[in-house]
Amino acid sequence: MSFGKQGPSLPKDARIGTNMFSSEPLLMRMDFATYKYYRTLENAHDKMLMETASRFANVNVLTRPATKKELKKYSDFKDSEARRDLRLKYQTRQVQVLGQATFDMQWGLKWLLSYFILIEEPVVAASVRAERLPVITREWMNALASDGIHEVSDQLPELLAIIDMAQHELPLLHRLGEQLPGKFNTACSLLFAGQLRSAHIDMFKPKWVLADQRLSSNEGTDHTDIYSDEPELMTQAQARTYVSGIVPLDVTSTSCPADLRIVSIESSSADDMTAGHLHVTTHVYDRQNMSDKEGRDPVVLRMDQEMAPNLRVGFIIEATLHRLSNDIHYVDAVTMVWPSYTPLDHIGTF
Repeated sequence: MSFGKQGPSLPKDARIGTNMFSSEPLLMRMDFATYKYYRTLENAHDKMLMETASRFANVNVLTRPATKKELKKYSDFKDSEARRDLRLKYQTRQVQVLGQATFDMQWGLKWLLSYFILIEEPVVAASVRAERLPVITREWMNALASDGIHEVSDQLPELLAIIDMAQHELPLLHRLGEQLPGKFNTACSLLFAGQLRSAHIDMFKPKWVLADQRLSSNEGTDHTDIYSDEPELMTQAQARTYVSGIVPLDVTSTSCPADLRIVSIESSSADDMTAGHLHVTTHVYDRQNMSDKEGRDPVVLRMDQEMAPNLRVGFIIEATLHRLSNDIHYVDAVTMVWPSYTPLDHIGTF
């Protein structure tokens, strides 16, 4: 298909250029180009990541409509019946996909590179996925653009900018998930009305942390308990020490699930009773409207100083938020930490 000015012939120096676009279904072109890139991968983990990524993108390097035999026939016989049949297969599949969604590469990449994909496929350690998935995705997008998929090449700078954000944020999220909720929040949870007061064990780590623990336990031959590498549980005495001078022991607590978007991160002053803590200011986030909730006061959380390298403005912490009667807040049951670019209006609460 070509787009250009129609009508009488124009002088040579006034002619308007035309762009030639393929009449093949987009899904077919993406599938072929994706499979071509997939065949260049040699590392088994890279292949698994690409298999997962392509499935989330509605193309599939393993179960695509075209068989290897059909791919060869398609290339060898330009006008064959096999060629027409294969186009029809893809056209039918594309109609099905577009009946449930729209084609939006930028939104799709934000979805793909949120931690959603990493917790759904715990075959490869989350630390490896967090580091490697953006690299694979960048190579994939460049391969699609180089293969003439103009729907990708036309917006390649914007797509690469999203990948840049993911490459920076995903490793930080992985490490932060292992650190949360931190000593002060854990102490409050043990002493007051938090989850740990009754559970006495932090089962509420982000899902990729628990998946990593299970993966590690299965790599050995002795099937070690998945919590064997966890630090020793905090005692009540230790908890009282952590909150001393900040929270009286006779306070009451109210709580609710919340999404908290980080808006600032500051170290406490040297003369503050909370010296050594970070003061992390957050806003309660409305994921349906993708904006901070109006009329809600900021929520200041206390985090451990060692979390500073992994905290970033824009991260969204999905947790149970507790408010004590002296207006101190703490969190536990941290089920997810989301990147700043996540389309949370399409992701359910964990």
